[in-house]
Amino acid sequence: MNPAGNAGQTRLQEIFDSFNAAWMKYWESCIALQNQLNESLRAAREVQWLAATDPSKLGEVNRLQRELFASMPRRLDYTPLGQVSQDLDSAPSKIGELEAALSSEEESCKRLEAGIAILKTEARAMKEGLRASRR
Repeated sequence: MNPAGNAGQTRLQEIFDSFNAAWMKYWESCIALQNQLNESLRAAREVQWLAATDPSKLGEVNRLQRELFASMPRRLDYTPLGQVSQDLDSAPSKIGELEAALSSEEESCKRLEAGIAILKTEARAMKEGLRASRR
């Protein structure tokens, strides 16, 4: 029995266990974000309907919303475990793909933050406009 080999295997197992725990936290965060995004999208969609002040604008808003919802990304495809490669030789490329995906996600979150800031500004302006119109 090779004690150095066993120590290396143990360390590798600890790394994978740590990654698994981090992945579960990440997954929970993604689900919470997705749920919040869906709630914000629903609320913003309802506010957008306020722009439908006549039948032609109603049709325009409806068409725009249909197009936007049709462009939503598809759901994540689940790969059965039997089809997942556990070849450690391919691990560096898989880890590289993960890092690239996380970098893209980080950029998407920044764009989302910018979009949120703009939408909040517009919501405040609409609120003020409504208040001013009632005076």
